[in-house]
Amino acid sequence: MTSPIIPEAADLGTAVDVHAGFPNAANDAPEGALSLDRLLIPSPHSTYLFRVRGHHWQGIGVFDGDIAVVDRALTPRHGDAIVSWNDTGELILKRWKEPGDVEPWGVITTTVHHMRHE
Repeated sequence: MTSPIIPEAADLGTAVDVHAGFPNAANDAPEGALSLDRLLIPSPHSTYLFRVRGHHWQGIGVFDGDIAVVDRALTPRHGDAIVSWNDTGELILKRWKEPGDVEPWGVITTTVHHMRHE
């Protein structure tokens, strides 16, 4: 199952501090701001953000308009979601099966899914 994706730059912000539920006073020691950059992009020099287009991946929780975080430095493992080129020159999402199946462009490490659309 494949679907085309379109590259698009996205600014995910740099720091977020959110509490869910009743705060615990013992956990109020500052550990520094939560950084989405550090959390989602451990290898910034080899990581790219893409906007997913299409509905083929909804069964595994990837939806049209989601942002895919793709690391080109990773070696894919069986079952990983990857980005590769198709025969018409489009970048597509695909499940990695084995070497020789397709040439991976990068491994999808995370997707960002908006819960509320404008």
